[in-house]
Amino acid sequence: MADVIEIEASSPAESFLSWRGVLAGAVSGSAVSLILVSLGVAGGLSLLSPWPGQSYTGIAASVAAAWGLIATIGAFLVAGFIAARVRPRIADVPIDEVEFRDGLQGLVTGAVCVLFGGLLALGAGAAALHAGSAVAKFSGSNAGSPLSAIVSTMVAPPDGKPVTAVQLLNTDETTTIEGIFLKSFGRDGLATTDKTFVANIIAAKTGIPLADAQTRVDAAYADAIVALDKAKKATELSGLLTGLGLLIGLVAAWFGGIRGGKSRDENTPARFRFSGW
Repeated sequence: MADVIEIEASSPAESFLSWRGVLAGAVSGSAVSLILVSLGVAGGLSLLSPWPGQSYTGIAASVAAAWGLIATIGAFLVAGFIAARVRPRIADVPIDEVEFRDGLQGLVTGAVCVLFGGLLALGAGAAALHAGSAVAKFSGSNAGSPLSAIVSTMVAPPDGKPVTAVQLLNTDETTTIEGIFLKSFGRDGLATTDKTFVANIIAAKTGIPLADAQTRVDAAYADAIVALDKAKKATELSGLLTGLGLLIGLVAAWFGGIRGGKSRDENTPARFRFSGW
């Protein structure tokens, strides 16, 4: 007689994550982040002033960094809490596993918030770049370039000469000089042929001797190197602070998910209480 093997039918496994909860938490967290950032911008601008002695740039930078961290943590906490609070609890799961899944629910929600923020930043950056290009094209200048201000100093009028005694650089000339400067960064300096080429342009625009034009080119190139180094360090610091902030935010989202799951399991009323009501 052949052996009979009984196979126990099992119900389909429930979803490990609640994607509706993830979406709800991500949208809520992004909204909170936008509100907090808007408040931070308003507060930061209040510390800046065009009047001498009334602007606190250093304090504004410190406050902006601190507020950015607070806004990130607050938004991710809200996102993780809401995502786990609305997630249905799966029956017959150990408490430790429930806590882990709630934390993971919050972490995934935080990751979705990061993706939302990245897409918004990418779209805003593309729009700003397009607007800047349109303005530069309309005005016939390359004022949007970070090196344009330094390059323009080379055509300042000579001592004792009026401003009308010199000609400004056009867009093509400015772009060409910037390209020569950028090509020379990280090397031993401007090549002799490049330096002579730029100096000839400056001498023709200002009417100064070629030797004086070469001196201006050297000074502008040195200023450009300093500006580039400052920009590089600022970008590095900004990237480091942003990375640390997002990492702390993901930890906050995990913690918020755990707290949201605990609130769900303990049936904590989700309502605001006002005395006398």
